[in-house]
Amino acid sequence: MHRYTTHLRRFAAAAILVALGLPLPSISQDSVPNGFPDASEPEPSPFALPFETRDTASLQSLEALHKALSSQEKQVAETQRRLIAAEDDVTRQALGDDLRELREQLNQRRLQFERFSLEIDLRPFIDEIDQPFDWQNELSKLLKPILAELESATAESRAIGALRAELNQVGERKALAEKAVARLERHLAEGPSDDLRGRLEERLEHWQRIADDTANRYTALDLQLENRLKQRQSVFDETTDYAKRFFQTRGLNLLLAVGAFCVVFFGVRYLSSLIGRLQASKVTAGAAGTKFSSRLTALILHVFSVLGGLIAMMLVFNMAGDWFMLGIIVIFLIGVAWASIKTLPSQIETVRLVLNIGAVREGERILFNALPYKVEVLGFRARLVNPRLDGGLQEIPVNALVGHYSRPAGADEEWFPTRTGDWVELADGRMGQVSRQSPSAVHLSELGGEDVVYPTDVFAGLNPRRLSEGFRIVSTFGIDYRHQAIATTEVPERMREKLEQLLPDLVPREQIKAVAVYFQSAAPSSLDYEIHVDVAGEVARQTTLIRHAIQRILVDACNDNGWEIPFTQITLHQAPG
Repeated sequence: MHRYTTHLRRFAAAAILVALGLPLPSISQDSVPNGFPDASEPEPSPFALPFETRDTASLQSLEALHKALSSQEKQVAETQRRLIAAEDDVTRQALGDDLRELREQLNQRRLQFERFSLEIDLRPFIDEIDQPFDWQNELSKLLKPILAELESATAESRAIGALRAELNQVGERKALAEKAVARLERHLAEGPSDDLRGRLEERLEHWQRIADDTANRYTALDLQLENRLKQRQSVFDETTDYAKRFFQTRGLNLLLAVGAFCVVFFGVRYLSSLIGRLQASKVTAGAAGTKFSSRLTALILHVFSVLGGLIAMMLVFNMAGDWFMLGIIVIFLIGVAWASIKTLPSQIETVRLVLNIGAVREGERILFNALPYKVEVLGFRARLVNPRLDGGLQEIPVNALVGHYSRPAGADEEWFPTRTGDWVELADGRMGQVSRQSPSAVHLSELGGEDVVYPTDVFAGLNPRRLSEGFRIVSTFGIDYRHQAIATTEVPERMREKLEQLLPDLVPREQIKAVAVYFQSAAPSSLDYEIHVDVAGEVARQTTLIRHAIQRILVDACNDNGWEIPFTQITLHQAPG
C-alpha cells in the first residue's frame, strides 16, 4: 500500500512540474532504492524519477534542521546553567527572559522538524490556546514586510536625514557652549576676587571641554554627511538600482504570478465563450429558463475569472514565500472591498441587469440621453439601436444603464419623429429638409441652402411637423362687412372655385388633394375666412410660395367680384368739454 501511495505522490508532483514547463531531473541507476524496478525490469515511469532527488533533498534538509536543533538545545542548556550560577537579581532577570525566548524558539524548531520529517498535519495533536482575534495585530503582521521593504528602499535617505538632524542639534549645542566660554572669559577679564576667579576658572574649564567635544563631534558629523552626499546617487540612479534589485529578487515571483493570473483569467473567459457558443447552438423556441441559466453561468464564470486569477497570484506568492507581494495583493483586495461597500446597491442592480431581471430588459424600448433606443443585446455590455439615426448603434457598459427603465415598444411606435430626407416644420418657425440625423445632432437644410444644426434632443423637443407624407396649408383672409349678406354662402364658394382654378398653375393638379374655404369669424374690422389646402409631400419645398399664392388668388377674386378688403379702423371718441 505504501509503495502505491508513494507512486501516486510522485506522479502528482511530476505532473505539476510538466505543467509548469520545468525539466524532470534524471537519476543514475545505482541510486534507485530497494523495492523499485531495476534496469532488468520493464522501463519505469518517468514520473517516479524526480522524487529520488526529492528524497535526497529531504534527508539533507532534515540533517540541517537537526544541526540547528542541536545547537539551539545546547544554547538553552548553557543559558540555564548560567541562570543557576547567577549571583545577582539583575543578571537572573535578564537570563530568565533570554531563557524563555530561547525555549519558545526551541519549541518552534522542534515542531518544524516534526512537520518536515513526518509530512502529516500535526494540528490535531497540538493543544492550541484559543486567543481572541486582534485585527490590529493581524494587520501589523501583514504590513510588516511591506514596511520593511519601504524601510530598505529609503534607508540611505533616512540616514542622511538623521545625520542632518543630529548635525543641527550638535551645532546648536556647539554655539551655546562657545557663547558660554566667551561669557566666562569676559567675567575673568573684569578682575574678580580670588575666590570667584577660582570658581569661574573651574566652570570655564568645564564649558571649554564641552565646546571642544561638540566642535569635534560637529566636524565628524559634517564630514560623514559630506561623504554620504558625495557617495549618494542621483534620484534616477537610486530608482533604477532599486528597480533592478526588485526584479532580480522578486522578478521571477512576479512573472510567475502574472502568468498564473493570465492563465486562469483567459482560461476561464475562453471556457465561458465555449459554453456560450454551445448554449447558443442549442436554440430552443423562447426557453426563458435556459436563457437565464446561460446568463447566470456566464456571470459566475466572469466573476471567477477575476477572483480565480487573484487567488492564483496569491498562491504563487505564498509558495514562493514572498510576503511583500502577497501583502500588496491582500491590501489591494481589502481596499477594493472597502470601496465596493459604497457602490453595493449599484453593483447589485448591475448584476440584475446582466441577468435580464432588472429595470431594463432585452428587446424593450428605453430612453437613453433623451432619445429612444431598442435594447438589442443585454449582457456585460449593452447594445442600443435606433434604426432611424445614422450611427444609431451604441455599445456601452451595462452599468451605464443603472437608473434607467425600459418598456415594451408599441406595434407602430416610431423610433424618431423624422427620417433623413424629410421636409419638416419646427415649433420655432423654421422649415427645411433633414439632411443628416445622428444621436448627437440633426442637420436641417433650409430653402436657400443654409444648414442649421440642432442637438438631437433639442430637435425632438421642437415637435417637428413632417411634411413629406402630405400636409395642410392653413391661411386666413378677410372681406369688408358691407358684403355681410353673401358672406356665408356666395363668397366661400367663389373663393374655393378661384383657388381650384389658379393653384394648378403653381402646383401640379395631382399634387393638390383638397381645397376648402370656411367662414371663420366676424372680427372687429372684417369678416374672416379660413382656407385649407391639402397637398402631397412632394411640394413641401414650395410651402411658402403656396401660402403667398393663396393670398394673391383671393385678392384677385375680390377684384373680380367687387369685394372690398377692409383695413384696421380706429374710432376716436371726443370727451365732452
